[in-house]
Amino acid sequence: MSEKIAKQLPVFDYKICMACKDCVAVCPLSCLVADKTGLDKYKKAYPRLGDYNPCNGCSICAKDCPVGAITMVPNVAYKAA
Repeated sequence: MSEKIAKQLPVFDYKICMACKDCVAVCPLSCLVADKTGLDKYKKAYPRLGDYNPCNGCSICAKDCPVGAITMVPNVAYKAA
């Protein structure tokens, strides 16, 4: 059984991300997780793609982000049939 590969994946701009975790909450596949990356002195839990549930590229997270910190980019692993 082959796994579907997303045409696009989310990329996070941590310079504008508020670490609100709205994207984590709206992801229908629970493929986003929030963990402490140590990017700032407040040690906020920033979102990232998780290790277990693959993203399907639906872009719901990007559309829901209140500050536009998520951009969908082409997945280099995707090859059109």
